[in-house]
Amino acid sequence: MSKLTYDELKLPFYTNSSVAVRLPAKVGGKMKTIELTVCDVVYAAELAGLNMMFVSDTGRGKTQLVSDIAWHHFNGDSQGGGANWADGRPGFEIEDLFVRQRVDLGSGEYDSDKARQLKIERTQRPFFVVDELNRAPKPKQNEFFDLADGKFTFNGIRYKLGRAGYSVFVATANLNRLNGDFEGIYELDRALMGRAHLTFDLDNKDFRPTYEDKIVIAERKANPKVDIAEPKDISGKILIANKEIVTQATKLDPYMMLFDYLIDSGLDYCAKDSYKEKGPAWPMNCAECTETGRDLCSLIKASSERTVPAVKSLAYAFSYIAKLKEGKEVEIDPLEAALQAFRFTTYHGNLNDIVANEQYQARKQIMMDETVVKLGEAVKKVKGYFPVMFDEGKPVLLKYTNPGTGKEETIVKDDDTVKALRDKNIAYTETDLKQELKDEGIGAEWVDTYVDNMDRMRT
Repeated sequence: MSKLTYDELKLPFYTNSSVAVRLPAKVGGKMKTIELTVCDVVYAAELAGLNMMFVSDTGRGKTQLVSDIAWHHFNGDSQGGGANWADGRPGFEIEDLFVRQRVDLGSGEYDSDKARQLKIERTQRPFFVVDELNRAPKPKQNEFFDLADGKFTFNGIRYKLGRAGYSVFVATANLNRLNGDFEGIYELDRALMGRAHLTFDLDNKDFRPTYEDKIVIAERKANPKVDIAEPKDISGKILIANKEIVTQATKLDPYMMLFDYLIDSGLDYCAKDSYKEKGPAWPMNCAECTETGRDLCSLIKASSERTVPAVKSLAYAFSYIAKLKEGKEVEIDPLEAALQAFRFTTYHGNLNDIVANEQYQARKQIMMDETVVKLGEAVKKVKGYFPVMFDEGKPVLLKYTNPGTGKEETIVKDDDTVKALRDKNIAYTETDLKQELKDEGIGAEWVDTYVDNMDRMRT
């Protein structure tokens, strides 16, 4: 089987060339900015095997987008297709997807256990879509939990969904802009939202189709109905790409481990709290906080256990898509990729809702983007300590002005460097990574463990 190409991923009807991600990269020995569109980010999530939730007001193309993927990548939902499609409705039954009734009319007897038979072929499909999820009431939404977790229980036996370890759950939901909550007819279950590794707010101005896209759409569409693509199956190639990304994501990586610590233990830190963590009082205790790191600390709390591996997988998938798009090898700063992945993988339950509503009018994607910029400033500071940490040294630096050049220089603090500067009567200042992180509103209790295990992460 030939390898997946970028052209094969291109969607037949959904059109959106807005740039969602910009990444500095080295291509062919030269630095350039890689631009990934909204569609590229979706492709990356798809290859990474991550669940997705598309939210917006009506008419933004959510259904067209997921329909294109289901039919153009996974051969649709008919017999022999690789997708399962369900509409969020009060009368929906998940068993309608996977169970059939067979009754022997000749015997005149009915055995419910024998009559209900599992559609094995349906459980082996790797792509699952629920359109307009929040038109189903919460009890019905709970039935989708198993789909999102890649499993289905029948007659007391749990079956894994998907193929070769690949199972992706995709849903669409309508967003009420009056209060920022999710509404169709019913409120959206927050626990189910947590099972969406990525959330795409297609109402966000930066994620809407460009003005040029609108011309293309107007030329093609004669009516507002969803266009159904001709069935096409590239799932085999997608699964191969997924295996490459998953293999990479399961390896220890010092850069990704660092980002893991930052968004988990780091963002759980609260200098004002007596236990130094964001407990039940967060974010109510942020209003009167005067700590130096409150600008970041007050905006976001630690990510869930589902978020951390999703960030890692999506970051690697960004590099994979960039390579397909460029047609050559691409080197992307892993921390920059992780920061961009973080924009999509965490925001609904982690952002400060008070700030989101009062300062951003419930535009959480904009708030998340600005939060990531602040987090990026902390990442820049950490990068300055990489050389010493990679040598398993204590992350403390000395800054001084070189008397010969007049330029500020930085060296690692140890007994020899301190003595050398003192012998030459050169004044210096000491910077400590732990303190710099705390000044940014990020906890640093993990730093020593990170440094002590550097050799293990580099192998």
